[in-house]
Amino acid sequence: MKNPARLVAYLKHISIKWLITLITALDIIGMVSVLAIGLRPDLHRRFISILESGYAAIHRYFPDYPDKNFPRSPDPDPVEGEPLFAGKHHHELRRRDLSQKYIPFEKSKRELIKIYREAPDPETFYCRCSLLFRNGKIYPDLTTCGYRIRKQEKRARRIEWEHIVPASWFGGQMSCWKTGGRNNCNNVPEFEIMAGDMHNLTPAVGEVNDDRKAYRYRQFPHPEKSVYGNCKFFISEDKPRAVEPPEYTRGFIARAFKYMERQHGIKLSKGDRQIMDIWDRRYPPDEWECQRNQLVKKVQGNENPFISEKCP
Repeated sequence: MKNPARLVAYLKHISIKWLITLITALDIIGMVSVLAIGLRPDLHRRFISILESGYAAIHRYFPDYPDKNFPRSPDPDPVEGEPLFAGKHHHELRRRDLSQKYIPFEKSKRELIKIYREAPDPETFYCRCSLLFRNGKIYPDLTTCGYRIRKQEKRARRIEWEHIVPASWFGGQMSCWKTGGRNNCNNVPEFEIMAGDMHNLTPAVGEVNDDRKAYRYRQFPHPEKSVYGNCKFFISEDKPRAVEPPEYTRGFIARAFKYMERQHGIKLSKGDRQIMDIWDRRYPPDEWECQRNQLVKKVQGNENPFISEKCP
């Protein structure tokens, strides 16, 4: 061996590079785990801290190794007592009223079932079918509202939680949606806090919810009879497609739209803005809408101010 010192230096350099590669790979695996399987973000933060300690140890023992090559976590320092969601603190999630709690969509549905149990006459949103409560779930009683099944019997006999402002409107511009659709956004806090916002969720007959899709609300000439029997919900045949909801839902719809614009920065078109302003003025909240607003506030932490200002 002609130059042992040079060989030792070379082996030292190689070992450090392999160690850095291994730690970086573990870092990537940890972050992918958060996105792919919904690993608790606080554990992810702990995992990152351990990795950074490893980087610090390497630099302490090998100070000549360039620090700029060590990847660092971009996360800010945690705020004591505040939950951390995939690198973002609760106060950093996009919303205007910071009292709104982080409640994912699935949990919101369970909480809303409890809320609707307190309604004087619990019913579906568009069709006013009575709600039946069984084993922690709710179902529409189609016999109480004269509902006629159009095509999808299975979906017509179940409740689906309708997003008044469609999920695709606030998720469609997010990278998670663009790369994998809605399912790819289910563990992304920015999306979940909007998707789970109970002020934008109502119980609807599943078939109607599916037929509505993400169509805009409008008023237009329509047939005298609805394809859903006594449920006065109409879908236009012309393009762009739109839906006309029953009059008794229009005020709630308008205030939900205005709330989502204010709270989450959802952009409304000029046409949406005009019709929501008209409906908000023309159809004031009834007793249940006022009560529901306060029940949601107890769970979620914030109210819809467009409802509160019109309630006694």
